[in-house]
Order: sequence, then structure tokens, then C-alpha cells
Amino acid sequence: MYLFAYGTLKRGGKYHFYLEEADLVAEHVTISGSLYDTGLGYPALALSGDDTIHGELYDIPDVLWPAINDLEDYSGNAKTDMYDRLTIEVETQRGTKQAIVYTAKAERLLKEYIPEGVWDVERSFAR
Repeated sequence: MYLFAYGTLKRGGKYHFYLEEADLVAEHVTISGSLYDTGLGYPALALSGDDTIHGELYDIPDVLWPAINDLEDYSGNAKTDMYDRLTIEVETQRGTKQAIVYTAKAERLLKEYIPEGVWDVERSFAR
């Protein structure tokens, strides 16, 4: 299954090492939504909104999903998870693909709106 990486998992991000065994499928991938800085060194995504959110697409081996879910604070428990794990369509230069994306459940994560829709991986290290 594919993963849409829009924050700290992108190349150069502080958690990119989680994807060392994954294959980069597309460097320039977009979805629609709204991107926010959480103030915690990582971004949060809301699918509401019409901004173009930029990210990368990875083919994730099954063995990596548990660690990625843990990093994204996703256990499948709707009462305690900070993020939802959803399958959405992403736009690549070669057409549309289905990918997993982690979206913010908690409103408190949506602190500083990023209108350009790009998470600067350097923000990850500045906190």
C-alpha cells in the first residue's frame, strides 16, 4: 500500500529513516486539504479546505506499517488516537493513485495555518 508523506517522513525530515526500506514512487504528489504547523515539530493535515498539499508517495512494505502507525499516534482506537488513517486519492504526474494519509483528529493540532501547503522539513529540527 502507498503512503502520502507530507511532513517529517519526507526526504530530509527527522523521521524519514522510518521509510528506509520503502520505495519512493513519486516525488511530486498532491492532494486537496489544509496544512497546519502543530507547534510540536511536525505538521497536521485536514482534508477540509481547497489548498494544494504537496508531498511524496512511498510504497510501504507491510512490515513497516506498525512502526509508522505508532509514529503517527494511530492505533485504530477512535477515542484515543490523535490522527485518523484514511485511504484517499493522490495526484501524481502519472495519474491518480490510492494512498494512506494520516489526518488530524484533534482540533488542537491545527495551530498555524500553512497556506502554501508545503511542510518545510527544516521546521522539524527547529523545535
